[in-house]
Amino acid sequence: MIAVIVLCIGGIAVIGNRIADSARDGARDFPYSLPSDYPTFDPDTTDPDAPGPDATEPTAESTGPVASGVPAKDIYDLNQVCDDNTYFPAAPKRSGKAPHPVVLLTKNNPTSVRFKNPVYYFDDEGTSDAAERTWASDDPANVQMVACLDRVTTGTKIRNCKYDEPKPSTAALYHANWRLRVYEVATRRQLLDKKLTGDETACPFSVLVGDDKKIYATTSDHSVVSALRKLVKQ
Repeated sequence: MIAVIVLCIGGIAVIGNRIADSARDGARDFPYSLPSDYPTFDPDTTDPDAPGPDATEPTAESTGPVASGVPAKDIYDLNQVCDDNTYFPAAPKRSGKAPHPVVLLTKNNPTSVRFKNPVYYFDDEGTSDAAERTWASDDPANVQMVACLDRVTTGTKIRNCKYDEPKPSTAALYHANWRLRVYEVATRRQLLDKKLTGDETACPFSVLVGDDKKIYATTSDHSVVSALRKLVKQ
C-alpha cells in the first residue's frame, strides 16, 4: 500500500495510484520529491521572468551575465543562473580534480518554478553520500555547475493514463522534447547545450497535473546522467 499525498501548487495537483502495479504500462515511480520549502507559483501574482531578489539589474550598455551581490544561500537560488542571467562569484569554479559537483533543476513549462530532482543519478551512480554530494548537493557552496532542464516542445498524444488517487482521474500523456543547459555557477559560462528526447513514454506511477489533465514524456534519468557524466567526472 502506497500513500499518495495530494498537493496543490498554483492549480497543479499530484495524482497517483494507491497500489503499485509494475505490470501495467511498464509504470515507474515518479522520481521527484518536493521539499518542505519548495517554492510555490501563483500565476495571478508571480512573474516567472522576474529577476531573483539578489540579482543586480543589468545596465543598458550590458546584456552579459550579472554578478549576484551575495552568495547563494539555498540551492533554489541557483534558479537565477538558469533563468535570470545571474552568476555567483563566490561559488567554486569548475576547476581542479574531478568530480565537479552539479545540481539538476527542472522546469516543466515556462510558467512553472524549477524543482530539484534529488534521485535521478541513483541507477547510474549509486546512493552513497559521495554520489549525493557530486550529483545533487543541498549546499550551493559545494556546487560548481547547475544543469537546467526545460521542456521546450510537445508532440502527439501517446496514451491515456488512469489514476485512482485522490479520486479516479485520467491524464493524457504526450510526447515532448527537452533542452539541457549546463552553466558554471561562478561565471555563468555555458558548458553544455543539448537537446534531449522525452524517452519515458510509460505512464508514471504518480505525476503533477494541471487543470488540462495533460502530462508529458520526461527524459530518462539515464539520459540526463549520460549527458552530464563527462562534465562531472573529467
